[in-house]
Amino acid sequence: MEDNNGTEVWDRTDDPYFVDKAWLDTIVVVGLTCFVLCLMKLSKVATSKMGMIFGMIGMTALVAGYWADEAYTYDDGRWLIAVSMAPGILLGLTSALSVEITSLPELVGAYNGFGGFAAALEAIALYVDPNAKNFLRGGHFIDEKTQAMLWVQAIALVLSIVIGMMTFTGSMIACLKLHGTIASKPRVIPYRSIITLLLFAAMVLFGTLSFTAGQDWNDRVLGLTFIIIVSFLASVYGVIAVMAIGGGDMPVSISFLNALSGMSTSAAGFMLSNEALVVSGAFICCSGIILTLVMCKNMNRSIIKVLVGGFGDGGGSSSANAKSEKVVGTVKEATAWDVFELLTNARKVIIVPGYGMAVAKAQHACAELACKLRAKDINVLFAIHPVAGRMPGHMNVLLAEAKVPYDITFALDDINADFADTDVALVLGANDIVNPGAQTDADSPIAGMPVLEVWKATHTICMKRSLNVGYAGVDNPLFVNDNNMMFLGDAKTSLLKLISLLDEPSAHFSTPASSLFMGSGESMRDIEAPKPKKKTHQRVKSVDPFLAQISKLQSNSFLKVGVVREIADEFEARVAMTPDIAKRLLKSGIQVVLETNAGIGGGFLDGAYAEVGCKILNSAQEVYDSAGVVIKIREPIMHPMGLKHEIEMMTAGSTLIAPVSPQTENGRILMDRAKEAGVNLLAVDAIPRISRAQNLDTLSSQSKIAGYRAVIEAAYIYQRFMNGEVTSAGSFGACKVLVIGAGVAGVAALT
Repeated sequence: MEDNNGTEVWDRTDDPYFVDKAWLDTIVVVGLTCFVLCLMKLSKVATSKMGMIFGMIGMTALVAGYWADEAYTYDDGRWLIAVSMAPGILLGLTSALSVEITSLPELVGAYNGFGGFAAALEAIALYVDPNAKNFLRGGHFIDEKTQAMLWVQAIALVLSIVIGMMTFTGSMIACLKLHGTIASKPRVIPYRSIITLLLFAAMVLFGTLSFTAGQDWNDRVLGLTFIIIVSFLASVYGVIAVMAIGGGDMPVSISFLNALSGMSTSAAGFMLSNEALVVSGAFICCSGIILTLVMCKNMNRSIIKVLVGGFGDGGGSSSANAKSEKVVGTVKEATAWDVFELLTNARKVIIVPGYGMAVAKAQHACAELACKLRAKDINVLFAIHPVAGRMPGHMNVLLAEAKVPYDITFALDDINADFADTDVALVLGANDIVNPGAQTDADSPIAGMPVLEVWKATHTICMKRSLNVGYAGVDNPLFVNDNNMMFLGDAKTSLLKLISLLDEPSAHFSTPASSLFMGSGESMRDIEAPKPKKKTHQRVKSVDPFLAQISKLQSNSFLKVGVVREIADEFEARVAMTPDIAKRLLKSGIQVVLETNAGIGGGFLDGAYAEVGCKILNSAQEVYDSAGVVIKIREPIMHPMGLKHEIEMMTAGSTLIAPVSPQTENGRILMDRAKEAGVNLLAVDAIPRISRAQNLDTLSSQSKIAGYRAVIEAAYIYQRFMNGEVTSAGSFGACKVLVIGAGVAGVAALT
């Protein structure tokens, strides 16, 4: 075209390939930047939550941007895609809310598989797309793709199918192995190497035939048949490869499958000319490969063997396994009192968590034990093996959930040297990661694998259900060491026994347990451990008569009062009832049913409630179903787990005691909702503010307690009283005396 002066200028709108999508490029940059920040934050436990938030923001931005772009959606397609995303959103929310932390490895494996499956389905759909060879915009033809473009697209399509289906079936087998549906032992088919070679050769052959020898894009007869054959062969290889993986190599397989899912995503990006898929898939693939390399190093595996599918046969040949040293010796079994004596007379204790802790859901009891030991001036540390559990970081997640401080948890390389000057190493449900045979037996299947050297401690205590072998199927000579004792039984039950002994009068401590996990941020390594204590204490045999009456009181109870976890605010730490009050209620014929972890924010673990006769239930819905009266600290709201309002979760005729604010609009809505549900509503914030009612005012009472505690802990940390201050009411000098409870009666007493 020409300008006003008659000069010919280039109008980019005449270019059929030009599309002004600066807004979409901006969104892509923002989304990918969020992914980078996500990876950076996920590298540390303390910032991992923010990393997940960055990841969600980036993914939401990219999905919204491409959904609005006419190159991908137009006309009714936008709403069809929006509707099709609904089942995925529902499934994701349901799985995230319902799957317990102990099942996270299976969930991660499933997500890896579905990512690969999605890439494979995209490839198959593109092959039968009538417009696969054309550029479209808003559903309208723009131009044909060049032959070079089509060949790149075809190669990416075949790779998406091969890697995606391999990842899908392999991940499903991994999930079944992790869940225990399929035995963890490796199952290697005869002539595996030859069969693998034939499978890949057939995939290359049929993938090539899909675009040659008369077949082309949108060939829905012979060409589609070849594509389906490629999908089937890739699926078969995924099953064969992961079935050959032994239990000890499962963390490697999870990280490698994660890398494969990223690779299939990146291939799909090349296939669809989508830069966001290419880059995000590359992020996943690279991070998965790096993690695989780290896992291989920590398990003494070769990355080459992993990549060609030669991993998982136990780490050695069958002849080597046969020549592995047999464990011979006498196992010394300990009682709870024996373990209690060792722990309380120690200066330094290192706890090594393993998968047994996850299965028993004992992380909170473990945290409480550490808390009570630290209260007795015992230096307690946690040693985390990189492959402990069923996936990388499994133990870190569990301990973080139990609010164990990050500064007392250490990785293998950082803490292995500490075992030599440790009094007690407490192994909690771990086996292979503390097996000395990895260093002493050259024929062991785990020979050369880096392990936590717990046997160098003065004493070791192994807490396990039985003497059975671990996930790798290898005998552990640690069990018969002279300095080792086996404390057999369920991990959570055993820990609660130890906690109960620590709570006995002879084991009382002077420092408040609730403040032990709060400090100035210094590492426990820097705290000087006390000198060894003399074994002068004797077991006190006084027993609370209430303990013997619990079963009878439970059977004679006439009312169940429910306590659920407060969900109105993620920082809400209060709980509607303490164990002491629950104990008094049971004596009066009222049994308390409690949602698991309802009291953890206030420092009350499930074990403390169970000891006084409370029944611990797995979900809020179970509490609402079984309780005649439910008590809450915060007003009822929509519950994220059941996607129902808390009032609607209750049974008709039951009673809810909670703040309601009946004079407000929201309070009237709550009362109408309760009326429709047939639920009695008692508003604790409507109780008259008289002296006799003050003990019923839960909010102000607990707020006062929290305020007192904050002042005391601040004075303890800073080792001084606070400076004076100037307020509108006048000047106040620095305090010299702290008076607690100076209410109406206290002020009268002072004057």
